[in-house]
Amino acid sequence: MTGWSFGSKVYGGAWTTPQMQALFADASRTRRWLNLLAILAETQAEFDLIPKEAARDILATAQAIMVDEEFLRECREGYEATGHSTAGLIRAFARRCAGPGAEWFYVGATVQDIADTWLMLTLREARGLMIADLDRAAAAAEELCRRHRNTLMPGRTHGQQGLPITFGFKVAGWLAELRRCRQRFEEAAPRLDVGQLCGGVGSLSALGPEALALQRRFFERIGLRAPDISWTASRDILVEWGSLSIFAAGAADRIGHEVYNLQRDEIGELREGASRENIGSITMPHKRNPEAAEHLGTLSRAVRANAALLCESLVHDHERDGRSWKIEWHAVPEITLAAGKALALLAGLLEGLEVRPERMCANLDAADGYPLSEGIMLALARKIGKQSAHKLVHDLLTEARSSGRSLRDAVMNDHDIRAHLSQSELEALLDPLAQIGQCQALVDRVLVARSDGGT
Repeated sequence: MTGWSFGSKVYGGAWTTPQMQALFADASRTRRWLNLLAILAETQAEFDLIPKEAARDILATAQAIMVDEEFLRECREGYEATGHSTAGLIRAFARRCAGPGAEWFYVGATVQDIADTWLMLTLREARGLMIADLDRAAAAAEELCRRHRNTLMPGRTHGQQGLPITFGFKVAGWLAELRRCRQRFEEAAPRLDVGQLCGGVGSLSALGPEALALQRRFFERIGLRAPDISWTASRDILVEWGSLSIFAAGAADRIGHEVYNLQRDEIGELREGASRENIGSITMPHKRNPEAAEHLGTLSRAVRANAALLCESLVHDHERDGRSWKIEWHAVPEITLAAGKALALLAGLLEGLEVRPERMCANLDAADGYPLSEGIMLALARKIGKQSAHKLVHDLLTEARSSGRSLRDAVMNDHDIRAHLSQSELEALLDPLAQIGQCQALVDRVLVARSDGGT
């Protein structure tokens, strides 16, 4: 394994998607930094903060620079020599700038101004990718809801069969959660789409007498909102991003964990889609493992762990604190890469999910009717009261289980129950479809909620 699994040329695809990886790659980040610094120079020239000739030279040089291995090597060596995050970039730029631009490159802005502004632009693109995969997952869930609105299966609590439900009802719960994740990303957009151009201590002291107008103009040009005040030491915005990612990756993990469990051979109600190329084991050729469902748990754990680390950046000393800020250099990319991969993986999982209604019915039947006890207890409660009905049915079924009898056999042959419920009433209550409550109506309500803006 490499020192950083996310960047492995062999295994990196397990941790991120190519589109997400490209957003955080050194070359793309450095290219965008150069573009931002060129736009900053042009804006500063508009306000006569730097010579217009220097701004033109900076733009031309920035556009001409090839962000290749050589350029990145110079940036790295400059960083290692000076210990400063952008000294290497400034020196590498100056070597390629023959005109006056070298003297006026990167004026009035700090590392954090450019790094934070780049990051918010990058997270906006990442958010778009994540929303697209949430939409894919939701569309697949909607189709499963419609197709399996009436598909009976066991509803389980504490790992045990509780009551009959429909598979469409289960998926409708997934769908509602995915929609809430999407809604949270959209609601957070006004807070997230904010830039940073505030200078050394946040006072815009190096941007001249028209600093606020210059700041607004810069952000108008790049499509971000100007901050009301510096957030150099106030990192709640990025901790919120971590929280949004936790919700999204957690939803994917919850769904994946359900598929993982229902794919067990002993249950066999669901299966991940698989191609002929998939190999579950190099020693057990028959294995068909829940690879995607399982890996969603791994990715979600990586998101949660890094989000906890990101919370450490909430507490800063004074107006700037590198100890807290640099935590984000590690945590934010890993959170975003892993959450993005989880949502892409989830969408593919749901699109290819194999549902096995016959196994769902078989598992329900294998419970000997015991998941139908609630309906019988409630019908009896109308005759003798709820607590008395619960005790009667509980005691009867406890004895019946120990003697290996089915619920049908127990209730049909119990004199106390038959004194209050007829055979025809009991027959109706022993139909699993009579015990699914409002499952179908709730599926319909979730499907309709999309069109009326509900969640």
